[in-house]
Amino acid sequence: MNNKNKGMTYIGVDMALDGDMHLQGPAMIAGQTKGKISSTDQIKIEPSGVVEGEVFCQELRVSGLFKGKLHCNKLIIVSSGIVEGEVSSHQMEIYDGGQFIGMRTKGPESSGLPQVDSERLASQGKTSSMSDNKTPISRGKLSLVAAAAIVIITAMIMQPTISSALNRTQAASTDMNQANTQQYPFAESSVTEENAAALLQEMDQQTSFAEQAEELINAGQSDINVAMEDLHALAQTSEVLGDSQNVSDSDNVEQNGSTITTPDK
Repeated sequence: MNNKNKGMTYIGVDMALDGDMHLQGPAMIAGQTKGKISSTDQIKIEPSGVVEGEVFCQELRVSGLFKGKLHCNKLIIVSSGIVEGEVSSHQMEIYDGGQFIGMRTKGPESSGLPQVDSERLASQGKTSSMSDNKTPISRGKLSLVAAAAIVIITAMIMQPTISSALNRTQAASTDMNQANTQQYPFAESSVTEENAAALLQEMDQQTSFAEQAEELINAGQSDINVAMEDLHALAQTSEVLGDSQNVSDSDNVEQNGSTITTPDK
């Protein structure tokens, strides 16, 4: 049997093999084997496993029974394991309950043990390095794409909110401008109307005063002192008439101005 793929070789409990086996990887034996076994990795003999013959491997871990010759770097015998025969190893461990019956020598030479196929290792290392070189680039590109997608999605989500905020600000500014424009013209117009009304009232008073003075002059008032007294009385009467006119305007009642006449002297 020749296993070129570096996978686990398993021999089940119900299996019994007789012959040579060359393994490029670890093996687990739970059945029975006879013959020569060589492995570039570890061989485990399960509690139900029985191996008879000659074994070449990097490490042998015995939980069952081994009989024959062993060539390895390290031998481990657990509490249920039994090893009978000749052992050539650099290291040896025996757990409590484990049994070793036979002879052990130092060795073997590293060249005497099965070696991993160098061509297969080289091809695996090349494939692995190519994968390692590609992986960071792929991950970097994926990271950049993911970041760009997040930025675009965030901008799309926030755009309506930003637009509505700008629209609200512009609307508020427009409303304030309109309110100011509407408020101040009204105030200015009201002040202008009040000033015009006061001016008209004053002109009416002066006109009435002039008419009454002319009537007095036409009536033949030759005495200047008497005329001045009459004019003074006329001015007071005009003030009274002005106050009465203001009261009548507020009550919305029209009154006619009285004509002052003086008796002939």
